[in-house]
Amino acid sequence: MGERKADEKKLKDPELFFWQKVMSYYPLHFLISTSFAPLFIQVDRWVNLPWSTTRFHAFLNYTLMQAWFSSEAEIWNPPTWFLSALTFANALMPSVLTSVASLSKHGLRNLLRGLTVISMLQKLSYSQGKQYFSNVGISAKKTSNLWNLTRFHPIGALVEITMGIASVREVMLDDAVERSKPVMNPAWLFLASYGTLALRCTRLDLNDAIIRSALFVPLYSRFLTAMHRDCMTERPSAITRFFGSKTMVWLGSLAFPMFMIHGPLGQLFYKKAVAMRLWGKVMPQKFFPIYLLLVLLSGQVLNEGFVKNALVQRMSARAAQILAKHTRGMLQDIVVDEKLNGQDR
Repeated sequence: MGERKADEKKLKDPELFFWQKVMSYYPLHFLISTSFAPLFIQVDRWVNLPWSTTRFHAFLNYTLMQAWFSSEAEIWNPPTWFLSALTFANALMPSVLTSVASLSKHGLRNLLRGLTVISMLQKLSYSQGKQYFSNVGISAKKTSNLWNLTRFHPIGALVEITMGIASVREVMLDDAVERSKPVMNPAWLFLASYGTLALRCTRLDLNDAIIRSALFVPLYSRFLTAMHRDCMTERPSAITRFFGSKTMVWLGSLAFPMFMIHGPLGQLFYKKAVAMRLWGKVMPQKFFPIYLLLVLLSGQVLNEGFVKNALVQRMSARAAQILAKHTRGMLQDIVVDEKLNGQDR
């Protein structure tokens, strides 16, 4: 806190840092992908995709490369496109964290402004084709591919992740004087950020890309930093206490397994090619609360039985060490001293 440098101990071995991050989510990704692979493959058969395409989908899924292919980003378990983009971002995190940590508050604010502009340019590129609205524009097929490029591309994800890091870093640099200042009630920023979604209901009818990058992300980032500052005060506001309650902390622990399992479960009930064969229909809206309950229960089982399993954690840690050893030099410049018989210096 307050020091303009990164944690050198954590970043000393960037390859190990990278693989530890990857192995924090890859085991569950592998488990769910493999468990539901028969379903994913069968869907390809039902829609008459060639086996070569199925093999390509499997390759992209298990290597977490799907986000680089806009037309294939939602293969198998669609939400895992983010893991694909996150993996790319994690590879650059040792350099990003070191650079961001060296900045002053003024530098962090300039970085945030610059990244916001870059993010906006990407969204404007998509929106120009859509005429900036949500329901007007070019053909559905072309629009879909443009939208996939906009929301799935790993470089876009890296920009937004770095924006989050810069926001957090600014709070960490607060000095005693700044920490003693009154903090805005985070509830107003929370309401303002989600209030931007109401623009979809107005005559403006702005598309998600514009609303998200121009309004929602900046406001929600302010909400999170305000809540962080608020939680360090003597009397945190009600919304801060609510999000820090045991119930919300418990739900937060289920967020990742629920994120991973909601896609495959959703296909069972809402993907037409699957639901029609299993139930004779796509499940109606009144079934949705039951689906949410199934996702919640599945998330709890996965969290307690797999994510927190000591054996899984040990195997993941060991795998990260082995992978780091065999990829040494991937994320750093290794200088070899001939006098040391090829040993790394």
